[in-house]
Amino acid sequence: MKKLMVIILLPVLLASSVCALAEDVWVDPHYRDDGTYVRGYYKSSPDGLKWNNYGPSMNSRQLTNPRSRDWDGDGIPNFMDRDDDNDGLMDDVDDNQFSR
Repeated sequence: MKKLMVIILLPVLLASSVCALAEDVWVDPHYRDDGTYVRGYYKSSPDGLKWNNYGPSMNSRQLTNPRSRDWDGDGIPNFMDRDDDNDGLMDDVDDNQFSR
């Protein structure tokens, strides 16, 4: 009976921990050291990869809907696009992945 419970519960626990890692993170409004005010916004949960991040917002709608951000306008949202600025360099090796 214990083995059956472990077999049933283990996948559920693993799936819930993976989902918890993938959640959006809210950054509270704050002031930078130079006095600039920064409005609150959502960012992707830090995981050490550059390519799956939301990137900068270009309008106020994107502050609350970060999954809609598409820096290069190619129809692939930044968090799914491995080359956010279409410069031919993959984001994980690009020093400036949101250049224009």
